[in-house]
Amino acid sequence: MLDFSQNKSQSGLEPWPSLTESGATIVDGDPQQSGRVDYGSMETPILSGIWECTQGSFEVTYPWNEMATILEGSVTITDASGNAMTFGPGDSHFAVKGEHVTWKINSSKAKKCFFIYTGDQVEAAAAAE
Repeated sequence: MLDFSQNKSQSGLEPWPSLTESGATIVDGDPQQSGRVDYGSMETPILSGIWECTQGSFEVTYPWNEMATILEGSVTITDASGNAMTFGPGDSHFAVKGEHVTWKINSSKAKKCFFIYTGDQVEAAAAAE
């Protein structure tokens, strides 16, 4: 079982490619991402791990479906309609593959645990069958 408790030290994070190399557009500052994958990989349909980013803001279109919980810091995520939601430790959010958002890291850094499904969207009616 993976333990992503807020009070647990989440060590072993390594620098990841720049946000721009990952498809994001920097809006403000120089946010740098790091993390670790604890289950799966980018070649599997499911992966889970820890992601951390330093202060700044960036726009990104989600290339996958993601459920995440903030472990440390504060972030504001604004969707394409302009709806802004601020999340802190213990708060969770879900993003649908293809959703365009702006991330603003409000604190010196933010850390989240994530669960990603890289496959295609599942329609509710199809899932009920």
